[in-house]
Amino acid sequence: MIQLDALRALSGAELRQDGASAFGQAATDTRTLADGDLFFALAGARDGHAFIPDAVTKGAAGVVVSDPSVSVADGVTMVFVPDTLWALQQLAAAHRRRSSAEVVAVTGSVGKTTTKTLIAAVLRTKHDILANEASYNNHIGVPLTLLGIEDRHTHVVSEVGTNHRGEIDALAELIDPDLAVLTTIGYAHVGNFASRDELADEKADLLRRVRPHGVWVLNGDDALLATAAGRIDRPDVTAIRVGFGPGNDIRATDVVVHEHATVGRIEADGRSLPFELPAAGHHVVYAALLAVAVGRHHGVDLPVGIEALRQTPPPAGRADLHRLSDDLLVIDDSYNASPDAVLSALDLLGQLPGRAKVAVLGEMRELGDFTDELHQLAGTHAGAAATHLVTIGAATKHLAEAAVAAGLKPSRVITVDSALDAHASARRIVDSTPGPTVVLVKGSRFRHTERVYLGLTGRQVACGLDVCSLYINCASCPKLSTGSG
Repeated sequence: MIQLDALRALSGAELRQDGASAFGQAATDTRTLADGDLFFALAGARDGHAFIPDAVTKGAAGVVVSDPSVSVADGVTMVFVPDTLWALQQLAAAHRRRSSAEVVAVTGSVGKTTTKTLIAAVLRTKHDILANEASYNNHIGVPLTLLGIEDRHTHVVSEVGTNHRGEIDALAELIDPDLAVLTTIGYAHVGNFASRDELADEKADLLRRVRPHGVWVLNGDDALLATAAGRIDRPDVTAIRVGFGPGNDIRATDVVVHEHATVGRIEADGRSLPFELPAAGHHVVYAALLAVAVGRHHGVDLPVGIEALRQTPPPAGRADLHRLSDDLLVIDDSYNASPDAVLSALDLLGQLPGRAKVAVLGEMRELGDFTDELHQLAGTHAGAAATHLVTIGAATKHLAEAAVAAGLKPSRVITVDSALDAHASARRIVDSTPGPTVVLVKGSRFRHTERVYLGLTGRQVACGLDVCSLYINCASCPKLSTGSG
């Protein structure tokens, strides 16, 4: 519950119209607004003030505005502030500090949402928790999560994302975490940073913001993360490290990846216990280890945490495995393509059994000066994991060349201009290869590599555009149709 008095206490806030004195939740989107909520009219590409009538119609009990000319119906509380986003964030920070809930903050270049989901599942076995919806990890999503804290919540799990230097520090200041989780330092958004070291320092800002005598839970196998954490002078903090290496406090051993599960053992506190995760890949193991570490710190016994993991599938849309026939398995990871996610998907391709392993990779974007280097890195991994490679887009030239340099036969490397052409190439490879085949489909969202997966399932996308500006999946686009073929 959000109190009007807390909003009025913000610097520069003025009550322009009296009405309700308490509100259910904060909302910035009328599509998710519920009766009794407080609507913040955020400025941006679409000015939130234009949606105030819709918000009131849908039951908003109050509105927060920065346009002094706005008026609303009688009985609706209206508060004027100089900056509505600033007001949302400061209200959230104050709300968090009034709460007695312990806050766990999660960041990293890859695996944040999966790790958050598994942490929430483990903590939920013993505590009443709040976890951010979807991937609410930015300057709007984080404060909305914090404002959702209720008196009953004992723990909060919040993702923290970044695109540019300084964003994590600003969000971490709002969150004021008791415990910080860092999944890995990879390459996502590295094009917006001068170097990976600068990116590592950006992620490590979350560690700096942990409350006195707080806790860090870290991927202990990540050397760059270890270096970044080592630059922070926090002798009061307890650091817990997890991973596959022998120096970790909690580690995984005897890991085997199956088509729809990953099994192995977790070693901690002198115990070695079996685990089973309902997803394939070593990347899921890291998320699981981080989750049981957080749970152990908050009183969840290791066997209880492991059982919670067994019953919790990771979020959909990331490395979904589809058995299309006895001889064809498709890894549909077409959601998007940061360098870290591409490397992880290629590792999964390499871990799965198959006579032929086909990597269909679209170009990666927003990498700046690192574009060629990171496509080469992906190509090196593809050369080790795949038997065939299909690349989409001119920017994949370096990827294809690196795959050949890593040992892939040139005759098994194909570069095409579109996802539709990539499907045709993948289909020819599948049809001409006897025995079990695994196909990985991954690429930047604008390339719509899901068209390859749709084609392999027998559905052909009618649209012939090579590049589409719509940031959605072709299977759900109202402007497109599919038919058998």
